[in-house]
Amino acid sequence: MKLEMSVPERPGWIFVLPGFDFLLLLLALVMLAGAVTQESYVAIKLPPSEFSGVRLGDDKPVIVMLQSTSKGPAYYIGGVKISAEDLEGAVQTAVTERGTQRVAIEIDQDASMNERSILINLLTKLKLEILEGYRRDEVKKEGS
Repeated sequence: MKLEMSVPERPGWIFVLPGFDFLLLLLALVMLAGAVTQESYVAIKLPPSEFSGVRLGDDKPVIVMLQSTSKGPAYYIGGVKISAEDLEGAVQTAVTERGTQRVAIEIDQDASMNERSILINLLTKLKLEILEGYRRDEVKKEGS
């Protein structure tokens, strides 16, 4: 009597399955190794340039905002509106309270050169160091 096989003589691609298992194991190891490794960062200290601006350091300057309105220039110190007549006294008071000789001015984009020069002349007369910046109005959304 002759033995008969229950499995066909040509099993097809069944001998490739261990290869797929090996590839899946290798892929899993690569993916897990990436999650386990710690990322290291390198601190880069760039030299100062004319485009990076000036750091204020630990000295906190008095911030004077100049806003151009239809009624004339409006001045703000610490978010409080100051009249043009009281500006000099308010700046001197704020400077002595903070113990600094630095004043940062934020000039509205619509302010004229005359309004700007009046403010700078006042601060120069007080012998203060002036740091200058410009404010831009927020873009108004359509329908607002």
